[in-house]
Amino acid sequence: MEKNIEEKRTDNISFISRSEQFIENNQKLIIGVVVAIVVVVLAIFGVKKFIIEPRNQKANEMIFVAEQYLAKGDFKSALYGDSTSTDRFGVGFLQVIDKYGSTKAGKHAKFEAAICFLRLGQYEDALKYAGKYNGKDQLTPVINEMIKGDAEVEKGNNDAAIKHYTKAAKMDSNPITAPFALFKAGVVYLMLEQNSKAVECFQSIKSDYPESSLFTEMDGFITYAQSL
Repeated sequence: MEKNIEEKRTDNISFISRSEQFIENNQKLIIGVVVAIVVVVLAIFGVKKFIIEPRNQKANEMIFVAEQYLAKGDFKSALYGDSTSTDRFGVGFLQVIDKYGSTKAGKHAKFEAAICFLRLGQYEDALKYAGKYNGKDQLTPVINEMIKGDAEVEKGNNDAAIKHYTKAAKMDSNPITAPFALFKAGVVYLMLEQNSKAVECFQSIKSDYPESSLFTEMDGFITYAQSL
């Protein structure tokens, strides 16, 4: 028993000795690796602290004025800024995208630019910027999909529009966006004289979204579609 304990003690001492010898022989390498890790950590922290955060702050400052123009319905100034403005941040969504497109505000500016182009009747540009937007929240990706549908309708691409509206309705079954997406799809089906599919859309709103503001209108649309 004592012999076994002594052998284990000898083995441990031998292992420690070999470890110390390895550390001594490779001290520069080990220190170098540690230093490299520290540099990487500091670099990541530095990028976030001194580059990413200030860029986000500047982007937020720039986009604020453009969003005020959007809220007022001044879509052109929202896009391009107002050259008469004395506000140094009085630029439009396109400038924010160009300079800070990788920031959170810059990404959101693509969604808002799509809205502006749609309202200005520039449907190709609306589709372009809606296609660049990849929101992660619950609401804006659904609206963005409907923007694509609206632009396609205006271009006469009704089949493509229906695909966007149908996708939007399935993305989130909330009572705000889903009924409107279904309604838009139903109206386009009427335009295509696919009346039974229009009825399906209107009936879905009536049965699945009684809390929607569209609910009370659906009987009339269903009756109209069935009469065609």
